[in-house]
Amino acid sequence: MEQHDLSWADALAGPTTFLGEIFSLAFVRGVEPMEALRRAGGLMDTLAPRTPEQVRDLHCFDAGYPEVASVLALGEWTVLVQPAGYEVEYLVDALSRGTEAVGISRHDYASPSFSHAVDGRVVTRFDPSWPDPRPGDSTEPLLPLMREAGFYTEPVDYDSDTYDDEDWDTRYAEPIARSLRLAGLITGVLPTLDQLLAPLPSVHFERRFSHSRPPLVENAADEATSLAAELGLEGTPGLAEALAAARRGEPVVLTPDSDLGRHVREWSLLGRRASWTLNQEKSRMTSEERARGSKFGNLVHVMAAAFRADLA
Repeated sequence: MEQHDLSWADALAGPTTFLGEIFSLAFVRGVEPMEALRRAGGLMDTLAPRTPEQVRDLHCFDAGYPEVASVLALGEWTVLVQPAGYEVEYLVDALSRGTEAVGISRHDYASPSFSHAVDGRVVTRFDPSWPDPRPGDSTEPLLPLMREAGFYTEPVDYDSDTYDDEDWDTRYAEPIARSLRLAGLITGVLPTLDQLLAPLPSVHFERRFSHSRPPLVENAADEATSLAAELGLEGTPGLAEALAAARRGEPVVLTPDSDLGRHVREWSLLGRRASWTLNQEKSRMTSEERARGSKFGNLVHVMAAAFRADLA
């Protein structure tokens, strides 16, 4: 693996080159770039070359606050990058079907994450800012590579008289740079910052169009039926049939260009606008519009839980 300067990975906004306070990457082995975007739930009719700055410019009411992923090929691996979000890292289960995938997310307002998935199953996930192993921890198979990447993996006695703040700073420094080194040790490839900042093929993507495992929602099919009725959507083409299949325990796979899929895209757009205008561009929606949009967003969420496309 070619070594690169990774100081940018944990950098803060300032005079140095900066990717962002929130971003995520996923490495997928043996999958072509366009197929990797489709596996992530890519909306291929939005395909265009974009820089990270152009991706961030789409985070607005008029564009619909989309999730956007870009892609580049590195040897036998494809790398997805989400310059202004963390969803890509959570899609490693869907991305790894029939192969393997590695995911990294930086999130300065929540927790970073590192994940490794094989053939649709996440085998390792840990917080790189707190990588201490626990008994039975799923990181155990990666411990040798974690140490090589610079992670401190041995337990420490924080109450010890010999422990000081300098130890803390050293032990938990550079979590994203260390995560990238670990990804490089697993995959044998690493993108440069210049590659990530360049215009790359990118698409809007919707997690519900992937085969990623959805969040658990109790009685999801019934909840979706109730919400659809409340919103006056009972006659939506394909919806009743999809919910009936879900009640029978059958997985339902939605595609973005199907009749139902196109409606789901519209409902998801309404939900995103309702969510983001709670704090941004508030004047673009009335309280009534925002409340109704939130119900559309909730409907899309429970539909994904009911359909269980990850089982297909």
